[in-house]
Amino acid sequence: MANNFFLKLSKFFLYLAPFAVIIVSRSTLFPFIVGKYVFFRIVVELALICFLWAWARGEIKISNLKSQISKPLLIAVSVFVLIFLLAGFFGYNPSASFWSNFERGEGGLQMLHLFVFFILLVLLFRDEKSWRKMLKILLLAAILAIVYGILASLQYIDVVYNEAGSIISGGWWYKTFQVFVGPSLKNAHERVSGSFGNPAYLGTYMIFALFFTAILLSEKRANFGIQRKPALNQNKFASYKKWFLAGLSVLFFTALFFSRTRGAFLGLGIGIVAGLIYFFFSLPKGRLKNTILISLVVLTVAAGLAFVYNSRGGGYRIFDINLGTQTFQTRFLLWKQALKITAERPLLGWGPENFSLALEKYYLPQFDVWFDRAHNVFFDYLAETGILGLLSYLGIFAAFYRQFFKGVIANARIKNKYANKINDTLLFALPIAHLVQGIVLFEVLPIYISLFLFLAFANYKFGEQEAGIGSRN
Repeated sequence: MANNFFLKLSKFFLYLAPFAVIIVSRSTLFPFIVGKYVFFRIVVELALICFLWAWARGEIKISNLKSQISKPLLIAVSVFVLIFLLAGFFGYNPSASFWSNFERGEGGLQMLHLFVFFILLVLLFRDEKSWRKMLKILLLAAILAIVYGILASLQYIDVVYNEAGSIISGGWWYKTFQVFVGPSLKNAHERVSGSFGNPAYLGTYMIFALFFTAILLSEKRANFGIQRKPALNQNKFASYKKWFLAGLSVLFFTALFFSRTRGAFLGLGIGIVAGLIYFFFSLPKGRLKNTILISLVVLTVAAGLAFVYNSRGGGYRIFDINLGTQTFQTRFLLWKQALKITAERPLLGWGPENFSLALEKYYLPQFDVWFDRAHNVFFDYLAETGILGLLSYLGIFAAFYRQFFKGVIANARIKNKYANKINDTLLFALPIAHLVQGIVLFEVLPIYISLFLFLAFANYKFGEQEAGIGSRN
């Protein structure tokens, strides 16, 4: 048997994990949810089994992994997962908190799989080649997720409806593409949802897709933070790759825009502005710095004009960020009730997946629909995992930025000419974009996969940064 066979097999199953987002199980009651978490759990479990078998065969030496266990970001994620599980065990309904339900598939069991996914990424993905391949796979999954929504819409080209609006028959297009589930995109006001079933999830997922595309775009100069001079015969291929990735950026932004997800659009916008501000202050005086300043002004003016135009009847939902709308008023009321829910169980909350049970006690007639989430990631964690859970979640990002600025300061002190300001800017901006969009949305499996993958990637980047600094001291 080949050397490191089970180690490679474990990584193979981890490479499959991002494809969970394109799984749609028509045979289940919730086609856009069930297939995704079943697939994700199976590939993570197989990856773990292969990892343990590789360890038993001597393909992995635990002594080589000890340095990874003490990383601040890994510790922060571990603390969050631990408190998440404790909140479930001591919550209102421990069984629901751990097993969740058929509709959502979240809860403690899901979080354990996400944690294993994160740990295996940290332990096994410790080189540039592995991460480059993983990022490309995630982008492929994002493309397929968009393509799924397009294919689903094709069935409506020649469909025939009855007077009640129900489909009674269809031609070739309908018969060919009815295997896909999704709405028609012929309606200008229809929101694109891809293989997610919910356009809000697609919008947030596209933020991560845009980030990883930008990382690969910057790879031409930086190669993940390490400068290398490309061979002459690679220049032409690199040029094609650059334009292909630029095209993907347009595709992902278009999908985000037509998902009409205001939270994701706002998060992306603020993330870009935050990144430009960071980039501006990291640069020495010069023409590029002036260009960044002009870009910030142009973005601010463009955003202002777009919102003014929309407020005068422009009709673009994605720009309609008006706190007086019914949607936002409902959110405010829901968040107010989440605080009342938290007051009854402040430390560890009601437990994951128990928000609907808690809301039942504090339900108001003003709610026109039933909610099983607070539609705000901070209030969600506060109500379901308590103050400790929310602090541990925010602690992940505190650990992230602590390591981030530690590396930035060290690089500035030794005047490291290899420091990649573009990659640093991207790393700085993504968590901000994610947290901003989380103000009006909650985290589900596709978003969790992207977030944990990003955190593992950031952990790798910080490790490379520390190694580079250490070698130059």
